[in-house]
Amino acid sequence: MKNKYFIRYNTKHGESDLVWRVFENNTEHLVKNFRVEVPMYGESTLEHGIQKWNVSCEGYMTIIDGIAYIRETNG
Repeated sequence: MKNKYFIRYNTKHGESDLVWRVFENNTEHLVKNFRVEVPMYGESTLEHGIQKWNVSCEGYMTIIDGIAYIRETNG
């Protein structure tokens, strides 16, 4: 079964280069950048009672050198 992803900008990154938040099945990963090779769409979520807007997709993620790659197949 494919994983569900929500991607949004990390407004609290401070001096860190981890400027993107990628949520994989509700588990957060902080990354420098992302590459998505599957169809994407906009979707809203609630975080601590606040509506957030995300880029969303389904697939499989690999993180290499701080970059999240989301693809159609696992591996």
